[in-house]
Amino acid sequence: MSARAAGAAPVRRLWAGLLVFAVVASCSWGTASARSAPVTPAPKPKMPSHQAFANAGKTAGLEIWRIESFEPKPFPKKDYGKFYTGDSYIVLFTKNVKGSLSWDIHFWLGNETSQDEAGAAAILSVELDDSLGGAPVQYRETQDHESQLFLSHFPSGVRYMPGGIASGFHHVDKDKVEKRLFQVKGRRNVRVRQIPVGISTMNKGDCFILDVTKEIFVYCGMNSKRQERLKAIQAANQVRDQDHGGRPKVEIIDNFSSEVDVQKFFRELGGGSRAEVPPEATGGDDDAFEATQDNKVTLFKVSDASGSMKVDKVGEKPLNQNLLQSAQSGGAQDCFILDTVSSGIFVWIGRSCNQNEKVEALKKADQFLKDNKYPAWTNVQRIVEDGEPVAFKQYFSTWREKRVGRSIGSGRVYDMKQISENMPETDFNPASLHAEKLMRLLAKSSGRAFGFMPDDGKGKVEVFRVENFELAPVTKTAPGFFFGGDSYIIKYTYTKGNRENYIIYFWQGKDSTQDEKAASALHAVRLDNELGGKATQVRVVQGNEPRHFLRIFQGRMVVFMGGHASGFKNLRDHDTYDTDGVMLFQVRGTCAEDVRAEQVEEKTRSLNSDDAFYLVTNQNDYLWFGKDSSPEEREMARTIAGMMAEPDTKVIELEEGSEPDAFWKVLGGKGPYTSEPKDDDKPLLAPRLFHCYIPENGGKLKVEEIDDFEQADLNQDDVMVLDSGDEIYIWIGQDSSKSEQEQSMKMAEAYLKTDPTDRNQDQALIFTLRQGYENTSFTSLFPSWNPDMWKVAGPTSVRDIIGFFSHSRRR
Repeated sequence: MSARAAGAAPVRRLWAGLLVFAVVASCSWGTASARSAPVTPAPKPKMPSHQAFANAGKTAGLEIWRIESFEPKPFPKKDYGKFYTGDSYIVLFTKNVKGSLSWDIHFWLGNETSQDEAGAAAILSVELDDSLGGAPVQYRETQDHESQLFLSHFPSGVRYMPGGIASGFHHVDKDKVEKRLFQVKGRRNVRVRQIPVGISTMNKGDCFILDVTKEIFVYCGMNSKRQERLKAIQAANQVRDQDHGGRPKVEIIDNFSSEVDVQKFFRELGGGSRAEVPPEATGGDDDAFEATQDNKVTLFKVSDASGSMKVDKVGEKPLNQNLLQSAQSGGAQDCFILDTVSSGIFVWIGRSCNQNEKVEALKKADQFLKDNKYPAWTNVQRIVEDGEPVAFKQYFSTWREKRVGRSIGSGRVYDMKQISENMPETDFNPASLHAEKLMRLLAKSSGRAFGFMPDDGKGKVEVFRVENFELAPVTKTAPGFFFGGDSYIIKYTYTKGNRENYIIYFWQGKDSTQDEKAASALHAVRLDNELGGKATQVRVVQGNEPRHFLRIFQGRMVVFMGGHASGFKNLRDHDTYDTDGVMLFQVRGTCAEDVRAEQVEEKTRSLNSDDAFYLVTNQNDYLWFGKDSSPEEREMARTIAGMMAEPDTKVIELEEGSEPDAFWKVLGGKGPYTSEPKDDDKPLLAPRLFHCYIPENGGKLKVEEIDDFEQADLNQDDVMVLDSGDEIYIWIGQDSSKSEQEQSMKMAEAYLKTDPTDRNQDQALIFTLRQGYENTSFTSLFPSWNPDMWKVAGPTSVRDIIGFFSHSRRR
């Protein structure tokens, strides 16, 4: 069984946020990995000077070296996961994806390691990096503050042991009777630290391991969750196997234990009872460095071109890739430091930097931490030009991918399978969409959430408007008419897979009040509850409607200014907002099913050469066709005119460049407007999965990123967020707390606020779905998906969980 199959989930600490993804479509489609591989020929690997690195990184898996007398010495595989606080280590993780190897290098520094050993670990990490062609990403890890990516390499957690090589460390005597108590912290990836034996050091929220040599007890705090207990058992098995040769039996103390077993545990502990265990709050939380709101994401250049080493600020968020000053050939000759404020720093190394600069890079980073009074444990990553990971690229509002030779429009990365499964036409051939055509369609705003297309949009539609915080049905004569000053609920019912499915859209006009927006979200939850939690909830903000939403109105969606509360008059059997008899509508889309019209300001600057417009005046009406408008947009404009023009009103069609003076006069005079398509240089990034939870004792939302995610990483104890750029999916696990479920939307909104890019928070569509009711657009983002994974009854207690492990509870 793989580490993942055993429940391990590689996780990386959230680096504050969300991403905007690019769409790539070509004759050879493909999905970009979350950690981009170098796209230019990598430097030739160098032969390592240390024999210990001779075969490093040749095969997938984990390799560890401990620094002994300033030399790397292979660490015994049976002791992987055990770290001595007086030592420094180098950890190499090699990954094989479809025959291509990639590497992560971590050098780990114990709290009591010497400065010389720490320096040796850093230098030797660079040597190991060079031997692998300079492609790896390097991470500086410190005890108690390791990155989640580092912890993910150890399914049973990492365990801190006192002592080390320099202090005359000796292996544990397997037969010596010595009581040890360990605290297990972490929901997904855990740290196991030794604490004083006694009830005063315990709490009700964590799990604990009491090692009395002949027996090992796992005490599960009454407020601990299933996943935490699972991890504690894994850690106990590791203590048994590493320290005692697998001989002791493991006893589980939980809510199902007999009073005799409970008393035995506390007797071995030295006294106490369940009632005397301190409350959860005493367990503490991981230390966090809180940055002030005044600080900004900042890029610094490190250079010795002036004759002395200088660190100069070159830019603040939003950052442009050009600030890195990469040469067209040969690569950059300088280093840069990216300060993300609350999520650590990156040291970026230009490809043409000399060896000394590479070695000195992390020393510069250490000095940077001191100069800025950051904690010594602040995360530091060393990366090289052309091998930037997603976590780095997300901080740049523009990023030009060298592999495609040009920038790409906004959206996300799709592969053949995702495109095919999310098209309404069953006979659709994704190969028919070439890159330029697909990018053009997206630039024309064919509707956001390109991947969300559960059906052809011909299901049952029910529309309600929020009026006085209650839902009022919208008449069937105007189901596609919306007002920017209002919020709406659209209940959509369709049949798929021999069962009835539901989507609840809550559409929020840009001028709708906060109270109305909140009411729409609450009504969406209420309707979902009435449907037994089977619906997919989708938050839609005006102007950012998903493709499927547009399709259900079959090209007859019109958005007016004003709203129910703003006072409006009736025009041709529908409510609209008009004060002077003049209205201007922008018509845009890519096909008859997704075209829509939106009322805009009656000014020349509202025009766009990419679209068609319908201008209503007190005399003649005009249809203005931009030079790049599509036939579908022109036809939709004619349809809108047919619906709204008075019977005796003349509708005049105008091509851009042939406008009469009367046309410009109504719009306030001829002036500048958008005449060229916008070039959107968003980073080429892949979907990312985040584990979100609220501690039982309250506090801030905790978020951890899961690296290289798969279905098994979805934690049914909590709420997960899957970010695919245009789409933010909130996945609610069946055992998540009521508080987490109720606050799931607030989680997503708080999550969006931490977005390090310049993405507009309102542009992201938020989907809420429950475990067991995932739609295709969600499941297609995973490498594989088993719809029956959760249909088998899961373990009901910690005792049942034991059956998941290769070692039995009693040996």
